[in-house]
Amino acid sequence: MTMNESLKETQSERFNNLASDWSNSDEAIRQAENAVNILGIHSGQSLLDVASGTGVILHALKQLQISPSHYLAMDISSAMLEKLRTAFPEAQTACADFEQPFTCQQGFDYVLIYNSIPHFSDLDMLFTNAKRSLLPGGTFMIAHSRTRQGLMEHHQRIGYISERAPIPADEELALLADKYDFDQVVAADDEFFYFSCRSKG
Repeated sequence: MTMNESLKETQSERFNNLASDWSNSDEAIRQAENAVNILGIHSGQSLLDVASGTGVILHALKQLQISPSHYLAMDISSAMLEKLRTAFPEAQTACADFEQPFTCQQGFDYVLIYNSIPHFSDLDMLFTNAKRSLLPGGTFMIAHSRTRQGLMEHHQRIGYISERAPIPADEELALLADKYDFDQVVAADDEFFYFSCRSKG
């Protein structure tokens, strides 16, 4: 087992242990609605929800009355996905690691990584898998309910130490978007953080 695999195992165990107490509060759902609105998804479009946790994005879609044509929740924590399925029994889920090669049977209009970018380290694989998972013209979005500064302050308060900035710099993300053949790059870090780009084909 490599060090990275060992770290992932530890991370999945940690989130499995947190799942029973993990709640999607009204405030968390409201914040997720902001990301969904910026993403621009409408009923009849498809969404891959990477690191979905217990389903805050699904709660937001329900509140906004958006019904995707196809929705897949992916997470490394089986316990988180089990809790998601308790709230949304119809949801399709995959217990998988988006930092490992991943191929879907069908493409998606949107790939979203919400509130979890600090837990990823292999950004090249994230962009590779997003590219593979998207339909031509599809949108890849990384979003967080906090700003960069707000997230760093939050990590300081809880004593979380990371080897890198919790949210990568816009310049780094833009270079990766170009490297993996994305365009229409948009980034903002005002009330909350988001970065999006469109797959050229």
